[in-house]
Amino acid sequence: MAGADIEEEICALKELSWLLNEELHHVLQQVQYTLTECNQRFLTDKDKESNKDDSTVCHIKPQKILLSGPNGTAHIKCVLTLFGDNITEADINFKHKQGNHHSLFKTSIHQSLPWKLQQIQDAYNHLKSAAYCISLKENYAFKSVREVTLFIDEVMESIKKGRTCLTFPRRKSVEELLNNQNMQVFHPAVPNTVALSFYIHTSKLILALYQIHRNNQKIEVLSRHQVECTVKWLNEAIMLFTLAIQQLQQLKDKIQSLQYFEETSHFINVKS
Repeated sequence: MAGADIEEEICALKELSWLLNEELHHVLQQVQYTLTECNQRFLTDKDKESNKDDSTVCHIKPQKILLSGPNGTAHIKCVLTLFGDNITEADINFKHKQGNHHSLFKTSIHQSLPWKLQQIQDAYNHLKSAAYCISLKENYAFKSVREVTLFIDEVMESIKKGRTCLTFPRRKSVEELLNNQNMQVFHPAVPNTVALSFYIHTSKLILALYQIHRNNQKIEVLSRHQVECTVKWLNEAIMLFTLAIQQLQQLKDKIQSLQYFEETSHFINVKS
C-alpha cells in the first residue's frame, strides 16, 4: 500500500512539475492573446495619439448610434456618435415640464467638448494592468503553487475589475448627477430641474433623464426615463474579459489540486 502511495505521489509531482514549467506559461500566453483581442475593442493610448494627426490610422472608427426606449417611449430621443470612451456628438430632445405646461427641449454635444465615459477608460486601464502583469512573468520560473496562485489571483483581480466597470455601474446620488462635470458639455445648458446621465450597463449604452424638484434644499426625483442601445464591441469586450477569467481559473484549479503533494514532499522538481 505504501508503494502505491509513493507511486501516486511521484506521478502527481511529475504532473505538478509539468504544470509549473510548461503548461503554466502556455496558458498565460493564451490569456495574453485573449487580453490582446479584448484590447482591440478599445480606443488605445496609441490610437488617441494617432488620431491627433490622422484619423485614418486609428483602427477604431466613430460609431453613429440611435438610442431608443424599451417601450418606444417618447419622453426622450437621442442620436449620438460614440468614439472609444467619448460621446463626441449628440442631439437630444426631451419633454420638459414648466409649471403646468410641457415643452420640447433640445440640446446637443459637440466634438470640441465631448462627454467622457469614465467606465470605459477604467475598464481599459484594468485590462492594461493585467496584460502588463503577465508580460513581466513571460520567462519567469515559478517555484511553488503558492507563488503561482498569488500571481494568478493578482491578474484575475485586474481582469475582474475591468469587467465590473462595464457590467456594474456605480449608482450615483442625485447630487452627483447634477454636479457631474459632464453636465457642462450640453449646449444649450439643460434646465436646472433636469439631470442627464450617459452610462454603460453590460453591453448597453444608456441615457437616463431625471426630472428634479427642488424644495427647501431638498432634491426629489419626480420621474426617470431612459433610452438605450446595445453596442456590439462592448459585448465582445465583456465576453473576452470573462474568457480570460475562465482560462486563469481553470489553470488555478489544476495547480491547486496538486498542492497537497507539494506540501507533503521534499521533492518539488521531479525529472520525467
